[in-house]
Parts: sequence; structure tokens; C-alpha cells
Amino acid sequence: MKMSVLLKKSLVLVAALILAISVVSAHADGKPEKVTVIYGGSSWLGHYPAWVGIEKGLFKKYGLGVLFQNFYASSGRMGSLVAGDLDVASTGSISAIALMASGSKGFMAFGTQDSYATVEGIIAKENTKNIQDLKGKRIAAPFASSSHVLVLDILEQNGIDPDKDLDLVNLKVNEMPAAMGSGEIDACAAWTPHFNKLLNMPGNHMLVNDTEFSLYKKYKLGPGPDLLVVRKEFAEKYPNTCQAFVKGYFEAVDMLINQPEECAKVLVKLTNLSMEDQMTVLKDIAWIKGSEQKNLMVQPGGFVTGMQRLAEFLVRHKQIDSAPDVKRWIAGSMVP
Repeated sequence: MKMSVLLKKSLVLVAALILAISVVSAHADGKPEKVTVIYGGSSWLGHYPAWVGIEKGLFKKYGLGVLFQNFYASSGRMGSLVAGDLDVASTGSISAIALMASGSKGFMAFGTQDSYATVEGIIAKENTKNIQDLKGKRIAAPFASSSHVLVLDILEQNGIDPDKDLDLVNLKVNEMPAAMGSGEIDACAAWTPHFNKLLNMPGNHMLVNDTEFSLYKKYKLGPGPDLLVVRKEFAEKYPNTCQAFVKGYFEAVDMLINQPEECAKVLVKLTNLSMEDQMTVLKDIAWIKGSEQKNLMVQPGGFVTGMQRLAEFLVRHKQIDSAPDVKRWIAGSMVP
């Protein structure tokens, strides 16, 4: 027997009412309105808290299941987030600033989880002893990345024109060891774990690391600091879910600070590093607790000020057309 049109409409209405009542009920009792969160990550250290939170059951304490989806680059991750395929992610701030500059209103930022000075830098062959020696050489960086920004800044500080004084080429970080080994390039800018691999190659040495970045000297801001972001529609629709995620996430940060060896045991499944190398990477990271986030993101908001200066830097180097007003993308209600 075919169901009447009226009956079908009635059932759809009842289902919608049940869903609405359940969401309102969840709002009222503080429980997550949605119990599954899709997170965009990679093996980069900025995603360690999400991975540890999943592996150690910290999100489950708050009634959440978190699905970890891998992406090669922040640009792809951000594209998926604003398209609605992800709910929450960590991203390199350059990708976020580029989206802000394009006028995208589909996401908000609610924290910065780490400072990772000394795990990114410019590596050169032994015959390139200082920055001035880069003139006339071929230097590689992944364009539109933190390493690219680091190179542009270091060249600017040393009065070197990247368009006239050297050959700056676009190369993925995982292709750099082979390019350095074959002599295709004379120097490159990369981040960990490729940064460590390049440094361990015979004849290579480090020219500078990210502590020489001009904004690091003033704001303790690296060339592409990590930023926690959420899809705006998701944050508005599921506030309790977002709060539960933040609680589990920053408990994972606390665990990384207090129990690094315990965390390293689960992180090696994500990074494929040895326990020894994993512990070495962990020692290079300064984790930022949840209790410090409001000071950085809201009041007085020094991190956001640094992001604004970074946006202006990107305009000056023709990476974006205009600098967005970064503070308009801060989700103050989600900052712990």
C-alpha cells in the first residue's frame, strides 16, 4: 500500500520535531547536541593533542567521538572545513589568513596550542656559510607556506631581493632531501620531520631557524603559527559539542606537558617516528594550556595582534591582496 502524501508530510514533520526537541534538550542539560566531531589533521606536531585525545579516551569522557582525517596541507584542510566536510581542525595560520583575505566567513578561530621554535628553518650545503652566500644560488621552499614566509623575511632582513638576487623555487618538503642530495638546489626551507632529516644529511647545515623570524623576536610568533579553527555553522548549531571538544582537547595538551613519554607511545602510530625521535620532537614544543588562551586570543590578545602583523607582512610580499581584520574571525565563546 502506498503511503499518502499527507501521511508522509506528517511523518517528516514529527521527525523534525523530535530532532528539534532533542537538540533543545541537549542545549538545556549541557550535553553535546552532536556526539561525533570530524577533525582535520596530519602528522604535523600541531595535531598531536587531537590524536592523544582520541587515543587516550579524553574526548569520550565528555561524550564525544572524534574522527581524525588526514590532509597533506593546510590549504586542503581549510577548503574541506569551509565546504562542510570537517567540523574542527588545526591549520597553519597563513592558510587561515589567506581565506580571511578572500572574504570567507565560514570558519572561526578559537585557540593556538603550541609554539614550536627551532623545528623549522633554512638548511644549506656547507659551501653556503651565511645568508649573503645565498646570492646567485637556488633555494627551495613550498610556496604559500610558513617556510616560504620565513625565507622572504630572512632575505628582507638581509637586503636580498628574491626576484633578482637568487633563484627561489617552489618544492614540497618531502622532495627536498632528494633535491639537496642531487645538487638540484643549494638550500631549502623546511619543517619537522623533514627539517631533521635534511640536517642529518652529510654536508648540510642550518643557516637560521624560525627564532630569527622578525615577528618571533617581537611577538614570539613563528612564520606560520598553528591555529585551532571551527566551521562557523557547526559552532553556532552545536555549542555544547564544541565546549566538550575544547575540554577534551586541552586535557590532551596537559597530558602532553605532564606525561610526554606516555603520549609518545601513541603518537608514533601517527608520525612513524621512533620513540627516541618522537621524544626529541616533543622536547622542541612549548605547549600552550587552555588557561592561557584568553590572554592570547581575546584580552589583551597578543597572539591575534601578531597574526595581524603577519597578515600585513603577507600583503607587503604580495602573498595576499589586502590584510583582513583578524580579530573578526575569533570565536570568543569557544576560547577556554
